[in-house]
Amino acid sequence: MTKAMFRLANVFAGLMAILIVITMSPTMSKVAIGNSHGIYRIKTKNKLVALTFDDGPDPRFTPAILDILKKYKVPATFFVVGKNVEDHPEILLRTIHEGHQVGNHTMTHPILNQLKPEEIYKELKDCSRTIWLVSGEHPIYFRSPKGLTSAEVQKIGSSLGMEQILWTVTMENHAAKTPKEMADRVLRKVGPGYIILLHDGRLDRSKTVAALPLLLEGLQKRGYKVVPLSELLSIETTDTSF
Repeated sequence: MTKAMFRLANVFAGLMAILIVITMSPTMSKVAIGNSHGIYRIKTKNKLVALTFDDGPDPRFTPAILDILKKYKVPATFFVVGKNVEDHPEILLRTIHEGHQVGNHTMTHPILNQLKPEEIYKELKDCSRTIWLVSGEHPIYFRSPKGLTSAEVQKIGSSLGMEQILWTVTMENHAAKTPKEMADRVLRKVGPGYIILLHDGRLDRSKTVAALPLLLEGLQKRGYKVVPLSELLSIETTDTSF
C-alpha cells in the first residue's frame, strides 16, 4: 500500500468510525458492579459461559490457542491490542476467519483510568481503526487493560459504539501454579452466565495454553456450553449481586 493509499484509508476509517457511533451505539442497559463500569456477568439459570482472551495477537501463543478452540469447536472473543494487530495482521485474520469475535483492548495497553479523556479516546479509536484497516470489521466491545476503568472510560467507549466487557473469573492467578491448578480454580468458581478471562499475549502464556484443554473438558463434564459473547449478552439481565 502506498503512503497516499494509506492516508486515504485512514480518512475513510475516520468517516466509518463516525458512522459506527451513529448506527451501532450499545442499546442494552447494563448495571456496573462496585465502582467499575462494564459487564461482569449475565444473570441466567442456563449453563452458558463465554471465553475471552486479552493482550494478543501473539505468535507465541495465539495460534496454539486457536488450534485448541478449533479442535473442541468452541468460540471465543479476543480483545486485541492495536500495536499487536499491526505486527501480526495474519493472526487477526485467522481469528476472524475461524469464527471468533474480536474486541478492542486499546492501541498500546495503557491504564485507561490514568489518562486524560482525549488520550482515552485516541487509544480506543486507534485500536478500532487498526482492526478495521486489517479486517474490515469494527469492534462493538472493548475491555480496559487490567480492568481498570471509570465512568469516563465507559462514556468514551460508548461514544465510539462499544460496550465495555469485564469478567467474572480469570484463568491466570498467583495462587494457581500449574495448568491443572489454573483450570481447577476456574471450574470451582464457574457459574451460569460467567465471562471467563484468559490471556494470549504479553507475558509467558504457555501454562494458559496447557490449561485450556483441561478447562474446556471440565466445563463440558459439568454440563456447561461455551457460547459466543454476543449470544451470552443477548440475555437481557446482568447480575450485579455477587
